[in-house]
Amino acid sequence: MDRLDSFATSLSSLSLYDIKAMYNQVCAIDMLSLRDSAKNAVLNVSEMEAKVREATNDEPWGASSTLMQDIAQGTFNFQHFNEVMPAIYARFMEKEARQWRQIYKALQLLEYLVKHGSERVVDDARSHISTLKMLRNFHYIDEKGKDQGLNGTSILRWSTT
Repeated sequence: MDRLDSFATSLSSLSLYDIKAMYNQVCAIDMLSLRDSAKNAVLNVSEMEAKVREATNDEPWGASSTLMQDIAQGTFNFQHFNEVMPAIYARFMEKEARQWRQIYKALQLLEYLVKHGSERVVDDARSHISTLKMLRNFHYIDEKGKDQGLNGTSILRWSTT
């Protein structure tokens, strides 16, 4: 009963402004999702490419393990494999240094796919070894003076062997 009383007390202390703030947060999340869906439709992006874009976005948090597992499972399908891998390499090659987080997340996703995806991922990564070696020298100093270099990722250590 203590939990119920505690919940009732918490609920009764909410103001109309608190409820409105929570509602606005939910709507903002829905609007971002709607915006991303519309952008993918306009750009004619496949479902797997959209998942790669979501996993390698510029948000400060990492991709969910469920999303990464979905992408890894997609690499076992020939068509999906041919959508996923070019999308990952595009994240390396088509981004500016200030978009370091997307590059870093693409490396993390590639590392996950090497470990959990199709064998073709390993073969494909080997065929792009020169691109991966190039990234070993990547560095970017952000506006706070912090070096956002990528030298700590194990996929880059793997590319040297």
